[in-house]
Amino acid sequence: MLEEELLGQFHDALCQAILAVYGDADLRSVELQLGPTPEPAVGDLGFGCFPLAKILRRPPAEIAQRLAAVMEIEAPFGQAKAVGPYLNFFLDRPAFLAALCREILGAGQAYGNATLGAGQHIALEFSSPNTNKPQHLGHVRNNVLGMALARILEAAGYRVTRVNLINDRGVHICQSMLAYQRWGDGATPASTGRKGDHLVGDYYVRFAQEAEKDPSLKAQAQDLLRRWEQGDPEVVALWRKMNAWVYEGFEETYRRLGVAFDRVYHESETYKHGRDIVLQAIERGQCCRLPDGAVEVDLTPDGLDKKILLRRDGTSVYITQDLGTAVARHDELAFDRMYYVVASEQIYHFKVLFALLRRFGHPWAEQCRHISYGMVYLPEGKMKSREGRVVDADDLLDEVEALSAQAVREKHADIPPDELDRRKTQIALGAVKFYLLAVNLEKDITFDPAASVSFEGDTGPYVQYSHTRICGILRKAASGLQSSSSSSSSSSSILPDFAQLGNDAEVALGLLLLQFPRAVRDAAETCNPARLASHTLELARSFAQFYHDSPVLQAESPGLTAARLELCRAVQTVLQRGLALLGVEAPEQM
Repeated sequence: MLEEELLGQFHDALCQAILAVYGDADLRSVELQLGPTPEPAVGDLGFGCFPLAKILRRPPAEIAQRLAAVMEIEAPFGQAKAVGPYLNFFLDRPAFLAALCREILGAGQAYGNATLGAGQHIALEFSSPNTNKPQHLGHVRNNVLGMALARILEAAGYRVTRVNLINDRGVHICQSMLAYQRWGDGATPASTGRKGDHLVGDYYVRFAQEAEKDPSLKAQAQDLLRRWEQGDPEVVALWRKMNAWVYEGFEETYRRLGVAFDRVYHESETYKHGRDIVLQAIERGQCCRLPDGAVEVDLTPDGLDKKILLRRDGTSVYITQDLGTAVARHDELAFDRMYYVVASEQIYHFKVLFALLRRFGHPWAEQCRHISYGMVYLPEGKMKSREGRVVDADDLLDEVEALSAQAVREKHADIPPDELDRRKTQIALGAVKFYLLAVNLEKDITFDPAASVSFEGDTGPYVQYSHTRICGILRKAASGLQSSSSSSSSSSSILPDFAQLGNDAEVALGLLLLQFPRAVRDAAETCNPARLASHTLELARSFAQFYHDSPVLQAESPGLTAARLELCRAVQTVLQRGLALLGVEAPEQM
């Protein structure tokens, strides 16, 4: 890749310059990064000499000054210049942009791929919904984050298995079941017109409301769980029926969001394995049975607390289920790494899980990682499923699609209904996904549907619109060439004259294109798609500045028009690639 070639040239020239000025020096510990300068007047690319100061034991400004005086470096690098502690370079701008466009257009949608994770297999668990309620806004962040991470990690060379662990057992599931037994009156999704997961969720809310008036309902739900674990036919039949309704609802939501999995596990199938692991650990003296029959493990040596692994009635707790699932998954998939995409509320839970895996003799626990992310809030506060105060994923998408349709109609009053449906879906999904992915993982989000669909600002539709603008330019260019070809056989064969490229806006755009592979790698290494979303947004903004400063179809010469069209095609390719990795469509019209 051009970026790697430039870094290689810089490394070789830097070593020669240091040798000439300071003698031999070991640069293996120095991370060589070239980045854009604050303003073109001081150079196009710069390197801070601060890490060299530790090795050479000289002030960074002196190092930059002395190296610039002797630096000899091949094209497309040009003159070296010291600016304070920075060693800056002016590029041979036409040569740089020509080479960059050739590389991007040659690679197409493979541009940005890397070999960072070659030969390594990651099992990536995300979504993990409960079958007592529909997926909500928090699940949407989890789902789009998981899918984006899978694509980004694959682009970095990893083999990724997308995993979903459905929590389909437990007392919270039994609470919905008990409420349905009491107040369901035989209702079904078909008879009520309610989506299956929404119908079951209604009874979860009903249970919470009724339990406030009758606390004995909680004990009845726990008894229902015991009967389920004992295989009571009536309880199991009800469990299967209600879960089937929820699964159908989940699949509809997943299809709408573009979410898919390679493996789907159910805790109802793995929880016994976890209990077996705990019973074996008792025999080995790694945990103990309490006087009331419960099983406890002491994790205070790991800086954690004591933890119950089995209740006194013998039923498994949540951590036990996760323990069994992790071991079974490793046995099946033989992964090199296991990543869990789960909200920050569960940080302690995963510390306990990884400590248990280590304690019980699974060294691969060191390669397990909790990818924690902030919570999603409504403008009025935190969502609570049991109170019915949530934004369901389906309702959210409906609302954003309605806002998107309104925005499209304002631009195209006579748009046909089928085309309106297509565009509103593209824009709505792009708006939701980009809004949730553009925020750094550790930050909480207050989701604002109206702001998310804006065509201005830091939004997905803004980036999508940049892509459609380029598509429009290319359509006009193709139309112009077709009409002119009838009168001149040579007009369609005009070659790009890259020698005419090189103004500040063009170079700023080129430098962002150059850095795109690094943004993909950074997002993969940090497991943070916000790095890529931010870069894609910055590229869209830079294109807007270029388009304002540099006429394309009305350029001063046909050769310059052709060259700028090549640059536009390169930007289109990278915008499309960046959006695709984030799971966002790049429409040709909006």
